[in-house]
Amino acid sequence: MGIRSVQVRAVAVLTVASAALAACGADDAGKSDAGTGQALTIAAPGVLSSLDSERYQGFISIDLLPNTAGTLVRFKKPEAGATKLQTPDQIEPELAASWKLDDGGRKMSFTLREAKSQFGNPITSQDVKWSVDRMVNSTGVPIAKILMGVGGWDIANPITVTDDKKFTINVAKPNAVSVSILSTFFMTIYDSVEAKKHATTDDPYAYKWLGENTATFGAYQVRSFDPGKEVRLTANENYFRGKPKVTDVVVRAVPDTSNRLQLAQSGQVDVATAMTFDQLSSLEESDQARLERVLYPNIDVLVPNLKAKPFDDKRVREAISYAVDRKAIVDSAYQGYSVPSNDFIHDDFGAPAASQPFAQNLDRAKQLLAEAGLPNGFPMELAYNAANVGAHSEQVAVLLRSQLAKVGIQVKLNNVASGADFDTAKREGKLQSWLATSTPLVPDPAYYLQVFYSTGGLTNLQNYSSPTLDDLSRRILETQPGPDRNALIKQVNDFLVGDMPAIPLVDSQKYYVFKKGVTGFVSRSQGHVNYYDISGS
Repeated sequence: MGIRSVQVRAVAVLTVASAALAACGADDAGKSDAGTGQALTIAAPGVLSSLDSERYQGFISIDLLPNTAGTLVRFKKPEAGATKLQTPDQIEPELAASWKLDDGGRKMSFTLREAKSQFGNPITSQDVKWSVDRMVNSTGVPIAKILMGVGGWDIANPITVTDDKKFTINVAKPNAVSVSILSTFFMTIYDSVEAKKHATTDDPYAYKWLGENTATFGAYQVRSFDPGKEVRLTANENYFRGKPKVTDVVVRAVPDTSNRLQLAQSGQVDVATAMTFDQLSSLEESDQARLERVLYPNIDVLVPNLKAKPFDDKRVREAISYAVDRKAIVDSAYQGYSVPSNDFIHDDFGAPAASQPFAQNLDRAKQLLAEAGLPNGFPMELAYNAANVGAHSEQVAVLLRSQLAKVGIQVKLNNVASGADFDTAKREGKLQSWLATSTPLVPDPAYYLQVFYSTGGLTNLQNYSSPTLDDLSRRILETQPGPDRNALIKQVNDFLVGDMPAIPLVDSQKYYVFKKGVTGFVSRSQGHVNYYDISGS
């Protein structure tokens, strides 16, 4: 291809990207709709189809909804350049003015601050009760109810109201995350006075209306919403922390990653999300944009179905781990923008490492296969889906096929195009093995272990069950951050490395692209851009 052809193609891509943004009304990008503050324009792979936190839609929910949510507590703002996630004890009041623990943590007594919703209604204990009742009686994805369970709450009787500003959360089994789960956007406190105006007999919790509108006590509110295409936010003038520098935010769906890349490189957007790893290097030398890493503990994993032979034999699982060259996978499929997994706990947690980190050893892999009665290896099928792990999943699968062949394991790849079909096949036990990303919604090792490896865990789809793991996981959950908890985390890490219920591959890293001149970003605990922190260009 000649130089002119390359130039023409680049101009064409930029024209298409600009047209895509303009089609959504990008001519006013960078201007504050209210005319009183700065504006932020964001190019995202997609936009929510519902604004309701109970209609969870993965990363596009995580990127947006913490900014409209009003929660009782939040993680303290980390220092710029922080390299590790915060622990559950690094919590501060948000809509709550204060709280205290009574009866050994079984009573979490809260006092609300003076705060108002976008509609001017003051927050009361009745708003909290209505919101908690809504979570318990969810007709959507009951993640808030699941979080209550992990936090040890008394789900049958979760809240007792004392007066307009005081209430108690009832906890059956207090643990380290009983309070911190309240920081997630799934635990949003709604303005029940406004929401009830839009409730019906068939829809008592106003799911339809709250899917298209906001009624919270958070920093931002929705001004307009075109499901799947665009959402516009404006600052909540009543937010108790005061007016942010960025008063208006426009999030637009730009599904094609090449178009998002060009918009970022040309400075036509302030933030671009979900870039592929092979695109990140092209932004390193950009005059218009810069990369920012978000602390977020995604581990990309090869998951074996433990009910499918020969994966019921841990020697086989260990052999696969020894056969894998994790650094080669990171250097190639991730372009160096992640790190090889050393053990079962993501490096961003800052937790104690396992005594024997993962390392490639082909001789040991062959020895283990021979001990398992498979000296010549065996055939296996590895399924993957780009929407589940990312655009790089096929390259990871191809690399694994090549690496495992060196010890006689013949891998047949199965690219499942439909994300829905992929999830169904996993849950119905129809896959022999697959690539997955493990993303805990609460940034804590105990929650991660409960969800992914404890018996009956929500995403423990490999059918793993170990009384030892269950006991260690429970003890970590019940122990507050500190030396005792760290010792337990190291113990469980060592146990998992020895039992190998799955094969962690890469501690995946998440990046945002910012226009140069957009400042103030710090990596918040939920892995999102907190618009309130930002100063526009």
